[in-house]
Amino acid sequence: MSDALDDLLARHETELHRGVHRWMSEPARVLQTTSGNRLQILSPGHYNPHGGPDFEDAAVLLGGTVLSGAIEFDKRRSYWSEHHHDTHPAYSRVILHAVLIDDDPARKTPEAVVIPTDELLSLLKEEEGSSDTVSFDELQSYALLRLLRQSSEHTEYYRGRSVREGFVLSVRAFLERYASKRRRPRYTAEQFDRLVGCAARSPQAAFLEHIVAGVPGSVPQQLSALCDQPIAGEGQRLRSEIVTNCVVPSACVLAGEQLRIGVFTWYWSARARNRYAVLGREFPHIPQSFVWQQQGMLEMLRHRTLPVALGEVFRQYSTLLALDFYRAAHEPPLLEDER
Repeated sequence: MSDALDDLLARHETELHRGVHRWMSEPARVLQTTSGNRLQILSPGHYNPHGGPDFEDAAVLLGGTVLSGAIEFDKRRSYWSEHHHDTHPAYSRVILHAVLIDDDPARKTPEAVVIPTDELLSLLKEEEGSSDTVSFDELQSYALLRLLRQSSEHTEYYRGRSVREGFVLSVRAFLERYASKRRRPRYTAEQFDRLVGCAARSPQAAFLEHIVAGVPGSVPQQLSALCDQPIAGEGQRLRSEIVTNCVVPSACVLAGEQLRIGVFTWYWSARARNRYAVLGREFPHIPQSFVWQQQGMLEMLRHRTLPVALGEVFRQYSTLLALDFYRAAHEPPLLEDER
């Protein structure tokens, strides 16, 4: 065994939890489970110092499916059975087993991921001198909540409609909200009407039709390119907003499992092209480097006057989206030329 692993194994497990939580707090990172499945930890959840799984209200993207539940950390995978997690009802909601050593692959445990020992040890050393109070796991949770909420809303835009018709409804609804929040609007009502009128023939709508048809390609690269392709002469800032708030949730609903992975990859890795002044005022210590950070802060503002139980919301939206993702993947809306 390596010196790093020896160091970690010698520590009490509770000493490792903070570092494990930090390691799981990078939603853009693509991991692989011990069974070979693709994994992204969208939200590591919050630490549970009491009995039961170590991290509650977590969310992961396993394959192309969003799962919400708990994450358990053990030094060894074999501890799952040795600690009787397999028979304890509190552990039935565990969606991921994070371990340092995969020493019992034959046992029936939840999907497992091995944490690189050198990475964990480095994070623990950083934590020793850190006084950072910013809760990035909470920010991730709100970013995921926003995407789930928007995707759930978008399912209604496409029921019984073509992809292009549904996208027009999405753009119209977004522009109405966009206009209502600006005291000094940059765009006129006529410009918005023109934008809505051109949405059905836009590159963004064509991208969504390709998503439904299962046309292969790099979804993250295509989404980034759409931020530079005008719909009707709008500015780059508004176009990026349309991609984030209309195209991405639409693609989440319309895509099959493999292409949906690309949508999530873009959401968690795309760099922000603009800054929000309101976010700079409300969250001065949180960077606006990535789209997901901005989306998380916007959702936090939305729920500021009404605290939200993230775990319950995840369970609610995950149930809705599991049904609609399945339905969209197997009974997609019609393409325009199929009507």
